[in-house]
Amino acid sequence: MAGLALREMLRQPLTLLLMTSAVAGIGLMPILTTHTLGEAEKMIADNALALHFFLGMLLAGTAACQSLSGDIRRGTAATILSKPVGRVAFLLAKFAGIAGGMVLFSAVAAPASMIAMRASALPYAIDWPVALPLLAAIPVAFAAAAAVNYLTRRPFVSDAIGLLAVAVLLAFVIAGLQSKEGEAAAKFGAFYTWTLVPVNALIAMALLLLAAIALALATRLDVVPTVTLCGVVFLVGLMSDHLFGRHAAHSRIAATLYAVVPNWQHFWVVDALHLGVRVPASYLAWAGAYAALYLIGILALAIFSFRSTEVKT
Repeated sequence: MAGLALREMLRQPLTLLLMTSAVAGIGLMPILTTHTLGEAEKMIADNALALHFFLGMLLAGTAACQSLSGDIRRGTAATILSKPVGRVAFLLAKFAGIAGGMVLFSAVAAPASMIAMRASALPYAIDWPVALPLLAAIPVAFAAAAAVNYLTRRPFVSDAIGLLAVAVLLAFVIAGLQSKEGEAAAKFGAFYTWTLVPVNALIAMALLLLAAIALALATRLDVVPTVTLCGVVFLVGLMSDHLFGRHAAHSRIAATLYAVVPNWQHFWVVDALHLGVRVPASYLAWAGAYAALYLIGILALAIFSFRSTEVKT
Protein backbone atom coordinates (compact mmCIF):
# COMPACT_ATOMS: atom_id res chain seq x y z
CA MET A 1 0.00 0.00 0.00
CA ALA A 2 2.90 2.36 0.69
CA GLY A 3 4.17 1.84 -2.86
CA LEU A 4 0.72 2.54 -4.25
CA ALA A 5 0.50 5.73 -2.19
CA LEU A 6 3.89 6.85 -3.49
CA ARG A 7 2.96 6.12 -7.11
CA GLU A 8 -0.33 7.95 -6.66
CA MET A 9 1.52 10.98 -5.30
CA LEU A 10 4.03 10.96 -8.16
CA ARG A 11 1.20 10.84 -10.72
CA GLN A 12 -0.39 14.02 -9.41
CA PRO A 13 0.21 17.02 -11.71
CA LEU A 14 0.53 19.28 -8.64
CA THR A 15 3.51 17.24 -7.43
CA LEU A 16 5.23 17.80 -10.77
CA LEU A 17 4.30 21.50 -10.69
CA LEU A 18 5.74 22.07 -7.21
CA MET A 19 8.91 20.09 -7.91
CA THR A 20 9.42 21.93 -11.20
CA SER A 21 8.78 25.26 -9.46
CA ALA A 22 11.42 24.41 -6.87
CA VAL A 23 14.04 23.56 -9.49
CA ALA A 24 13.16 26.54 -11.70
CA GLY A 25 12.99 29.00 -8.81
CA ILE A 26 16.28 27.87 -7.31
CA GLY A 27 17.98 27.65 -10.71
CA LEU A 28 16.96 31.19 -11.67
CA MET A 29 18.09 32.76 -8.39
CA PRO A 30 21.66 33.52 -9.55
CA ILE A 31 20.15 35.39 -12.51
CA LEU A 32 17.32 37.20 -10.73
CA THR A 33 19.16 38.15 -7.54
CA THR A 34 20.50 41.69 -7.90
CA HIS A 35 22.11 44.31 -5.64
CA THR A 36 23.85 41.58 -3.67
CA LEU A 37 26.65 43.86 -2.41
CA GLY A 38 29.07 40.97 -2.61
CA GLU A 39 26.83 38.61 -0.63
CA ALA A 40 25.22 36.73 -3.51
CA GLU A 41 25.94 33.29 -2.05
CA LYS A 42 24.35 34.23 1.27
CA MET A 43 21.21 35.64 -0.36
CA ILE A 44 20.82 32.69 -2.71
CA ALA A 45 21.27 30.20 0.14
CA ASP A 46 18.57 31.99 2.17
CA ASN A 47 16.13 32.10 -0.74
CA ALA A 48 16.80 28.55 -1.94
CA LEU A 49 16.32 27.03 1.52
CA ALA A 50 13.20 29.12 2.12
CA LEU A 51 11.74 27.98 -1.21
CA HIS A 52 12.58 24.36 -0.34
CA PHE A 53 10.75 24.74 2.98
CA PHE A 54 7.71 26.62 1.63
CA LEU A 55 7.04 24.51 -1.47
CA GLY A 56 7.65 21.38 0.58
CA MET A 57 4.96 22.49 3.02
CA LEU A 58 2.51 22.97 0.15
CA LEU A 59 3.40 19.57 -1.28
CA ALA A 60 2.97 17.86 2.10
CA GLY A 61 -0.48 19.38 2.62
CA THR A 62 -1.83 18.71 -0.84
CA ALA A 63 -0.34 15.21 -1.11
CA ALA A 64 -1.87 14.15 2.20
CA CYS A 65 -5.31 15.40 1.17
CA GLN A 66 -5.18 13.92 -2.32
CA SER A 67 -4.02 10.59 -0.94
CA LEU A 68 -6.29 10.18 2.10
CA SER A 69 -9.25 12.52 1.61
CA GLY A 70 -9.43 11.56 -2.05
CA ASP A 71 -9.58 7.86 -1.23
CA ILE A 72 -12.30 8.46 1.36
CA ARG A 73 -14.33 10.60 -1.03
CA ARG A 74 -14.02 8.17 -3.96
CA GLY A 75 -14.78 5.12 -1.86
CA THR A 76 -11.35 3.59 -2.48
CA ALA A 77 -10.61 3.56 1.23
CA ALA A 78 -13.82 1.60 1.93
CA THR A 79 -12.88 -0.98 -0.70
CA ILE A 80 -9.41 -1.48 0.79
CA LEU A 81 -10.66 -1.55 4.38
CA SER A 82 -13.30 -4.16 3.48
CA LYS A 83 -10.39 -6.56 2.97
CA PRO A 84 -8.23 -7.84 5.85
CA VAL A 85 -6.49 -4.46 6.14
CA GLY A 86 -6.76 -2.50 9.37
CA ARG A 87 -7.17 1.24 9.56
CA VAL A 88 -3.85 1.63 11.37
CA ALA A 89 -1.94 -0.22 8.63
CA PHE A 90 -3.81 1.72 5.95
CA LEU A 91 -2.98 5.11 7.49
CA LEU A 92 0.66 4.27 8.20
CA ALA A 93 1.08 2.99 4.63
CA LYS A 94 -0.33 6.27 3.35
CA PHE A 95 2.18 8.19 5.44
CA ALA A 96 5.06 5.99 4.28
CA GLY A 97 4.17 6.68 0.64
CA ILE A 98 3.86 10.43 1.22
CA ALA A 99 7.13 10.42 3.17
CA GLY A 100 8.85 8.76 0.21
CA GLY A 101 7.60 11.52 -2.08
CA MET A 102 8.77 14.21 0.35
CA VAL A 103 12.24 12.64 0.54
CA LEU A 104 12.40 12.66 -3.28
CA PHE A 105 11.37 16.33 -3.31
CA SER A 106 14.15 17.22 -0.86
CA ALA A 107 16.62 15.06 -2.79
CA VAL A 108 15.94 17.27 -5.82
CA ALA A 109 15.82 20.64 -4.02
CA ALA A 110 19.05 20.06 -2.06
CA PRO A 111 21.46 19.58 -5.01
CA ALA A 112 19.67 22.36 -6.91
CA SER A 113 20.39 24.76 -4.04
CA MET A 114 24.05 23.71 -3.99
CA ILE A 115 24.35 24.27 -7.74
CA ALA A 116 22.71 27.71 -7.48
CA MET A 117 25.05 28.72 -4.67
CA ARG A 118 28.04 27.43 -6.64
CA ALA A 119 26.94 29.37 -9.75
CA SER A 120 27.03 32.62 -7.77
CA ALA A 121 30.49 32.01 -6.30
CA LEU A 122 32.18 34.37 -8.77
CA PRO A 123 32.13 38.00 -7.57
CA TYR A 124 29.48 40.03 -9.42
CA ALA A 125 29.14 37.39 -12.13
CA ILE A 126 27.30 34.17 -12.93
CA ASP A 127 29.22 30.98 -13.60
CA TRP A 128 27.21 29.97 -16.67
CA PRO A 129 28.84 26.55 -17.25
CA VAL A 130 27.59 25.65 -13.77
CA ALA A 131 24.17 27.33 -13.96
CA LEU A 132 23.10 26.15 -17.43
CA PRO A 133 22.94 22.38 -16.75
CA LEU A 134 20.47 23.00 -13.92
CA LEU A 135 18.37 25.34 -16.06
CA ALA A 136 18.40 22.76 -18.86
CA ALA A 137 17.24 19.97 -16.53
CA ILE A 138 13.56 20.93 -16.77
CA PRO A 139 13.16 21.12 -20.58
CA VAL A 140 15.33 18.02 -21.06
CA ALA A 141 13.30 16.01 -18.53
CA PHE A 142 9.98 17.18 -19.96
CA ALA A 143 11.04 16.46 -23.54
CA ALA A 144 12.25 12.98 -22.62
CA ALA A 145 9.05 12.25 -20.67
CA ALA A 146 6.94 13.45 -23.59
CA ALA A 147 8.86 11.19 -25.98
CA VAL A 148 8.42 8.19 -23.66
CA ASN A 149 4.72 8.98 -23.30
CA TYR A 150 4.29 9.22 -27.07
CA LEU A 151 6.17 5.99 -27.80
CA THR A 152 5.02 3.78 -24.91
CA ARG A 153 1.89 5.50 -23.51
CA ARG A 154 3.45 5.57 -20.06
CA PRO A 155 2.13 8.26 -17.66
CA PHE A 156 3.81 11.57 -18.43
CA VAL A 157 3.74 13.08 -14.93
CA SER A 158 5.48 10.30 -13.01
CA ASP A 159 8.08 9.85 -15.76
CA ALA A 160 8.73 13.60 -15.84
CA ILE A 161 9.29 13.64 -12.06
CA GLY A 162 11.72 10.73 -12.22
CA LEU A 163 13.59 12.15 -15.20
CA LEU A 164 13.73 15.59 -13.56
CA ALA A 165 15.36 14.05 -10.49
CA VAL A 166 17.91 12.28 -12.71
CA ALA A 167 18.57 15.46 -14.72
CA VAL A 168 19.19 17.51 -11.57
CA LEU A 169 21.61 14.90 -10.26
CA LEU A 170 23.44 14.92 -13.61
CA ALA A 171 23.63 18.72 -13.44
CA PHE A 172 25.04 18.36 -9.92
CA VAL A 173 27.76 16.02 -11.22
CA ILE A 174 28.59 18.29 -14.17
CA ALA A 175 28.84 21.37 -11.95
CA GLY A 176 30.92 19.50 -9.38
CA LEU A 177 33.52 18.59 -12.00
CA GLN A 178 34.24 22.25 -12.82
CA SER A 179 36.48 24.80 -11.16
CA LYS A 180 35.71 28.50 -10.90
CA GLU A 181 37.92 29.12 -13.93
CA GLY A 182 35.80 26.83 -16.12
CA GLU A 183 38.41 24.08 -16.10
CA ALA A 184 38.22 20.58 -14.66
CA ALA A 185 38.30 20.62 -10.87
CA ALA A 186 41.13 18.76 -9.16
CA LYS A 187 38.57 17.11 -6.86
CA PHE A 188 34.86 16.56 -7.40
CA GLY A 189 32.78 19.14 -5.58
CA ALA A 190 35.79 21.11 -4.38
CA PHE A 191 33.85 24.35 -4.88
CA TYR A 192 30.53 23.17 -3.49
CA THR A 193 29.36 24.45 -0.12
CA TRP A 194 28.96 21.03 1.49
CA THR A 195 27.67 22.57 4.71
CA LEU A 196 24.37 22.96 2.84
CA VAL A 197 23.82 19.19 3.02
CA PRO A 198 22.95 18.96 6.74
CA VAL A 199 20.93 22.18 6.50
CA ASN A 200 18.80 20.66 3.74
CA ALA A 201 18.57 17.42 5.73
CA LEU A 202 17.07 19.34 8.65
CA ILE A 203 14.49 20.90 6.33
CA ALA A 204 13.65 17.42 5.01
CA MET A 205 13.00 16.31 8.61
CA ALA A 206 10.69 19.27 9.13
CA LEU A 207 8.80 18.44 5.94
CA LEU A 208 8.21 14.86 7.11
CA LEU A 209 6.77 16.30 10.31
CA LEU A 210 4.55 18.65 8.30
CA ALA A 211 3.41 15.70 6.17
CA ALA A 212 2.31 13.88 9.33
CA ILE A 213 0.41 16.96 10.52
CA ALA A 214 -1.26 17.28 7.12
CA LEU A 215 -2.24 13.60 7.15
CA ALA A 216 -3.76 13.96 10.61
CA LEU A 217 -5.78 16.96 9.45
CA ALA A 218 -6.78 15.17 6.24
CA THR A 219 -8.62 12.52 8.27
CA ARG A 220 -11.27 15.18 8.90
CA LEU A 221 -10.71 18.07 6.50
CA ASP A 222 -10.43 18.71 2.77
CA VAL A 223 -7.56 20.25 0.82
CA VAL A 224 -8.06 23.98 1.44
CA PRO A 225 -8.55 23.88 5.23
CA THR A 226 -5.75 21.32 5.60
CA VAL A 227 -3.20 23.40 3.68
CA THR A 228 -4.39 26.55 5.47
CA LEU A 229 -3.97 24.99 8.91
CA CYS A 230 -0.58 23.60 7.89
CA GLY A 231 0.41 27.15 7.00
CA VAL A 232 -0.81 28.40 10.39
CA VAL A 233 1.15 25.69 12.23
CA PHE A 234 4.18 26.54 10.10
CA LEU A 235 4.03 30.28 10.85
CA VAL A 236 3.22 29.88 14.54
CA GLY A 237 5.99 27.31 14.91
CA LEU A 238 8.51 29.68 13.34
CA MET A 239 7.57 32.31 15.93
CA SER A 240 7.24 29.85 18.80
CA ASP A 241 10.22 31.21 20.75
CA HIS A 242 8.87 34.76 20.52
CA LEU A 243 5.19 33.95 21.08
CA PHE A 244 5.47 31.31 23.80
CA GLY A 245 9.08 30.66 24.76
CA ARG A 246 9.74 33.95 26.54
CA HIS A 247 6.53 33.58 28.58
CA ALA A 248 6.83 29.85 29.31
CA ALA A 249 8.48 30.37 32.71
CA HIS A 250 5.60 32.51 33.99
CA SER A 251 2.53 31.13 32.18
CA ARG A 252 1.32 27.55 32.19
CA ILE A 253 -0.67 28.15 29.00
CA ALA A 254 2.40 29.54 27.22
CA ALA A 255 4.51 26.64 28.49
CA THR A 256 1.94 24.13 27.21
CA LEU A 257 1.73 25.77 23.79
CA TYR A 258 5.51 26.01 23.63
CA ALA A 259 5.73 22.26 24.23
CA VAL A 260 2.89 21.29 21.88
CA VAL A 261 3.60 23.48 18.82
CA PRO A 262 6.58 22.19 16.78
CA ASN A 263 9.43 24.69 16.88
CA TRP A 264 10.59 24.95 13.29
CA GLN A 265 13.58 27.05 14.31
CA HIS A 266 15.25 23.79 15.35
CA PHE A 267 15.29 22.85 11.65
CA TRP A 268 16.24 26.30 10.32
CA VAL A 269 19.96 26.82 10.97
CA VAL A 270 20.81 29.25 8.18
CA ASP A 271 22.57 31.62 10.60
CA ALA A 272 25.07 28.89 11.47
CA LEU A 273 25.60 28.28 7.75
CA HIS A 274 26.49 31.93 7.13
CA LEU A 275 28.86 31.95 10.09
CA GLY A 276 30.73 29.06 8.51
CA VAL A 277 29.77 26.69 11.31
CA ARG A 278 29.26 23.10 10.20
CA VAL A 279 26.14 21.50 11.64
CA PRO A 280 27.50 18.72 13.88
CA ALA A 281 26.26 15.16 13.65
CA SER A 282 25.16 15.37 17.28
CA TYR A 283 22.77 18.20 16.42
CA LEU A 284 21.39 16.26 13.45
CA ALA A 285 20.80 13.30 15.75
CA TRP A 286 19.09 15.52 18.34
CA ALA A 287 16.88 17.17 15.70
CA GLY A 288 16.07 13.75 14.24
CA ALA A 289 15.01 12.49 17.68
CA TYR A 290 12.93 15.64 18.21
CA ALA A 291 11.20 15.15 14.85
CA ALA A 292 10.71 11.42 15.47
CA LEU A 293 9.03 11.97 18.85
CA TYR A 294 6.70 14.60 17.39
CA LEU A 295 6.06 12.30 14.44
CA ILE A 296 5.03 9.42 16.69
CA GLY A 297 2.69 11.66 18.67
CA ILE A 298 1.06 13.20 15.59
CA LEU A 299 0.60 9.83 13.89
CA ALA A 300 -0.97 8.51 17.09
CA LEU A 301 -3.46 11.40 16.98
CA ALA A 302 -4.06 10.72 13.28
CA ILE A 303 -4.80 7.05 14.01
CA PHE A 304 -7.16 8.02 16.84
CA SER A 305 -8.99 10.44 14.52
CA PHE A 306 -9.13 8.00 11.60
CA ARG A 307 -10.61 5.21 13.74
CA SER A 308 -13.88 7.15 13.99
CA THR A 309 -13.81 8.71 10.51
CA GLU A 310 -16.79 7.73 8.37
CA VAL A 311 -15.59 5.95 5.25
CA LYS A 312 -17.94 6.24 2.30
CA THR A 313 -18.65 3.21 0.15
